[in-house]
Amino acid sequence: MLNAVEEARVLINANRTKPIDLDVQYVFIDKDQRALSHLTMVLQNRGFGHLIGNAIHVIHEDFVSATPVVFKLIQAHTPKARTAIYFLDQYGYSEVPAPLIRQIFANSPGSEVVLTFHVAAFATYTNDQFTDQVSEKLAVDIRAALGGRTVEQIKEEDSADWRRFIQAALYQALVKGCGAEYFTPFFIRGEGSGQGEYWLVHLSQHHRAQDVMKQVHWQHQNHSIHYGGAGLDMLASHMMGFRQEFTGGFQFDDVALSQSAEALPQQLATHIFERRQPLQIGELYASTCNTSPGTSIMYKQALELLLGAQDIVVRSDEGVTRRHAKYMRDTDWVERSPQGALFSLPRGDA
Repeated sequence: MLNAVEEARVLINANRTKPIDLDVQYVFIDKDQRALSHLTMVLQNRGFGHLIGNAIHVIHEDFVSATPVVFKLIQAHTPKARTAIYFLDQYGYSEVPAPLIRQIFANSPGSEVVLTFHVAAFATYTNDQFTDQVSEKLAVDIRAALGGRTVEQIKEEDSADWRRFIQAALYQALVKGCGAEYFTPFFIRGEGSGQGEYWLVHLSQHHRAQDVMKQVHWQHQNHSIHYGGAGLDMLASHMMGFRQEFTGGFQFDDVALSQSAEALPQQLATHIFERRQPLQIGELYASTCNTSPGTSIMYKQALELLLGAQDIVVRSDEGVTRRHAKYMRDTDWVERSPQGALFSLPRGDA
């Protein structure tokens, strides 16, 4: 994180005569003193030692107990915005309960939370007792999301698909419990496959933060993967989930880009038609982005295709007609075109 901010500082000031200073505070928390001792040594060896106690705060505590101190540090540093990015290494599920994440968003609505989960191991080794333990730790109702069935029942009835079902249940319970308005459910691939993959969940209260996170997944396509759809239904029950025997997936590569370019125009057109009233592009993205791997740029490119086919009309607040994606703004209005062939439905569907 320190190196990433330093790289950003260099890029931002590359062509500036008056440099911009990035005033960033770092808070590192761990309940293992040995881990913190090693961290301190590494910080000193890499030239960051002088920042400890100033811009770098090292706290020997579990995260739940440390949050009051974290909130005070955020309040002191950015009293108006109260924003922070939380990287919570939840690899083993057991530390940060969902109500605390709701508290984070209540205390600082502009914050973002990134969680990691080893869902492949959870699905493979889970049983009813373990599921109840995870539910209690995270304060989410996985049982309810499982539809009242036991894990053993799911394994017997769903056969090869039981991992997908359990992961979908965990995902639904987690997102609902955390109270985040926007989220992403994608995987990061480690070395090898199967157990080497983990789930990277990004939670926020603003669709622009979600959009930037998806851009990162597309940028690092050799590491990201999604076991779901390409259009607006990536979280559908029949699409969602990890399956160890499944070697494909939506890998954010050229194939996935082609799939999205094919699926998004048709599905966005249907969505626009069903609304029956003009809506702003920003609202179109915000209302559908949780169920799509597409970025806002990809949405606008899809709208450009629909414009070319005369299926929609896009206008600015001033009434200027948009023709190309690069000129579109979130405040522009999009609506169906009276002449559009794509929207010609049977009379009974009108």
